[in-house]
Amino acid sequence: MSNPARDSTGCGYRVAAGSVPGRESRSADSVVLRTAGLPLRLYTVGPWAISRCGRGCRGVTVAVMGTHDPYWTRGSDPMNRLDRRALLKGSAAVGALGLTHSVDGAAASASGRGAAKRVVVLGAGLAGLGAAYNLVRHGYDVIVLEAQGRPGGRVQTVREGFRRGGHAELGAIRIFESHEYTLRYVRQFGLDLTPYDTGARAFHLQGRRFLPPRPGEPWPLSGFAPGEQPDPAARFGDYLNSGFAKLGDVFDPGWPAAFPSALELDATTFAGHLRSQGASATWREWFYAQEGRIGRVNAAAGFASESLTTGTFLGSIRGGNDRLPYAMAAALGDRVRYRSEVLRIAQDRTGVTVGYRDRGGLHQIRADRCVCALPFAPLRRVNIATPFSPDKMAAIHRLRYLAAARCHFQTRNRFWERDPLGPLGGLNLVGTDTMAGRVWNTSSQQTDPHLGMIHAYMLDTEALEFARHGHARVTAMGNLLRQLLPGIRGQIVGIAHKAWQEDPWAGGVTAWAQPGELRWMFPAMRQVEGRVHFAGEHTSLWMAWMNGALESAERVVGEILHADGEPRRAAGLLTR
Repeated sequence: MSNPARDSTGCGYRVAAGSVPGRESRSADSVVLRTAGLPLRLYTVGPWAISRCGRGCRGVTVAVMGTHDPYWTRGSDPMNRLDRRALLKGSAAVGALGLTHSVDGAAASASGRGAAKRVVVLGAGLAGLGAAYNLVRHGYDVIVLEAQGRPGGRVQTVREGFRRGGHAELGAIRIFESHEYTLRYVRQFGLDLTPYDTGARAFHLQGRRFLPPRPGEPWPLSGFAPGEQPDPAARFGDYLNSGFAKLGDVFDPGWPAAFPSALELDATTFAGHLRSQGASATWREWFYAQEGRIGRVNAAAGFASESLTTGTFLGSIRGGNDRLPYAMAAALGDRVRYRSEVLRIAQDRTGVTVGYRDRGGLHQIRADRCVCALPFAPLRRVNIATPFSPDKMAAIHRLRYLAAARCHFQTRNRFWERDPLGPLGGLNLVGTDTMAGRVWNTSSQQTDPHLGMIHAYMLDTEALEFARHGHARVTAMGNLLRQLLPGIRGQIVGIAHKAWQEDPWAGGVTAWAQPGELRWMFPAMRQVEGRVHFAGEHTSLWMAWMNGALESAERVVGEILHADGEPRRAAGLLTR
């Protein structure tokens, strides 16, 4: 099979040879690689290997480079094998912890009160799994419908294509000390956290690569407003504190509409707020280089989420964040139905009917209640036969999702420790004003103490630019990283990347209200519609975080318990 991209694109330099561990290796222009349940068609582009989903969409990409050609093993469509293998592995781990017994035991005990009410949960991301897990423990008969072949949603870890147990997070990564819901489930399922390197930061701004200057020396950037250049960090309070002060009580049921100052934030973007406080364009770029390109995010939503993300940055789950959703799914057992795409939701006074499609055809489930934990982007494709309230329908159709992408590079060693710019040592990140956004060092998360792992985390326009490179996106990022970290030449042994705006089951990485929308959209997104309840990070103050998904799960369980006449059991969940 010829590859039309082979002669038209090249990165101009070689990368280190690699192969998929434990498999016979062959040279091939196009093969199928097993990862995350999707058959990925791989193509060579110069010395790089990039891919496109065998179904025609650009989804997860995992590549191992060779000095001349990538080496892969041919295979058939692996989706069934991966689903079963991964889920059995998760079930074994959870069984060893006694967790499957705990959820079933709680359900059996609770069901002694009478016939269990049925709840159908749409989506097996953390919000859906959290709702299902808690409902089962409260004695409900639960079925979870998940369109993909894996649990986790926007928590997605890849391992294939990396050497010696390496792994990469394509979605959610960080867990903070203030993320009480995430930490509770991490502890409950016997998981551990691994901290990140918190060492040096480097910058690549205005075409220059540099380390932060010594105290008293000016930053080597032009365009600062008076007073910014000596110490940009000293202006954080001047530019940001007013935003936090305007929030009001984010836990008030009427937030943000009940607080005029919060409505001022809702009327603008994060960049708009910074400009109103006097921040120069140079200061804003310096800020985005460290905090991410969040300039177009709704200011009220951005400040609310940041106000709740406090305390120490603890790290990620040892071995991969997807260990949490896999453990939760294994505890639920065959209650989770994969490859089951929701097509229709209808309800009446006595229950909800959900139509879905799996490999066996079209089916219907009748339940007493429904938890919709789907992002609104895929929910737009579902036939809502019994329309929700006008505000809910408007929110479903108007809510946007923020484009985001990650591009991971496994390296032969941690070359940045020998960087000519200076000994970066425990590199934390390289903050840039380029397509790469922020380049994070995640080597401390890996099992091998010598191999390195860095990744570019791109938001908004950065992620859109990355995706516009199409099949050449890996080449483009590799060339860019040579400027940001010159020592990367000849180092790369594995790559994984994903642009979330291209994922049809997500539509982006997080909900993204436009200026003026949050005042009506936030309460509308959370509002119960008859017998349908709504969970997901978009319904939580912790938008974009795993903590938000899990918080929303407990909220909807409280709603259901309260509606079913269990106010005492609901109280603890509804008042957290």
